[in-house]
Amino acid sequence: MEEKLKMPVSQKLYGEFIYWITVVSAIICMVGPVIAMLSVENNVMNPHYFFAEIFAGKSAAEVWQTVGGGFPGGHFYLKHPFTGDGFTQFGLALGCLCAIPALIAAAIGYLRQKPKVYLYACLCIWVAFMVAVSAVGFVKSH
Repeated sequence: MEEKLKMPVSQKLYGEFIYWITVVSAIICMVGPVIAMLSVENNVMNPHYFFAEIFAGKSAAEVWQTVGGGFPGGHFYLKHPFTGDGFTQFGLALGCLCAIPALIAAAIGYLRQKPKVYLYACLCIWVAFMVAVSAVGFVKSH
């Protein structure tokens, strides 16, 4: 008879958080474009002009300048959460940042299991901190 390996709670928690936040993020990213197309004028960038500029081969900077009056900065969805493109951008950000709550949950799992694994818990918190710092914009690429 085969023995089943028992998966550590911390790994289950990490997987569940990543899975469900990614599913919610994907649904938001599917609904956002529908909102954008239903309410064309209620967007940071009008999707009709936006797609026309993209298909014309313009660069990202040119598209933002022509259609949106310039790039509004990172996390612009916080100022425009009820626009189609703001809602979609929120979904993208949520999907990209799903590691933060998953890592925190895994750290808690490592601290609650027997024996406690302090090294892995600290590494989880450290990586979550680095992801958060990057998302806020302290780390910039050139």
